[in-house]
Amino acid sequence: MTCVFEVSPFEGGWSVKLCDTGEVLFFETGGQAEREARRLAAKHPGGACVRVLDLRRQLAGEWMPQGDPILPVGSYAQA
Repeated sequence: MTCVFEVSPFEGGWSVKLCDTGEVLFFETGGQAEREARRLAAKHPGGACVRVLDLRRQLAGEWMPQGDPILPVGSYAQA
């Protein structure tokens, strides 16, 4: 099963939810949160991905450590 690091807004900033522990890290900007989530996903043993939620808490994109960019929702084939 792929581990998911979730980047999402919260009051006053952005957060990254860690897939293994459920621990939450807080950041001032979405960019900071996304960079940290990507770094953690790239170092995670086994499969991992980053999901980014927008201000409405809807899926804005996903990233896999294999180098694929954040993909906007609907821009890739859905099963």
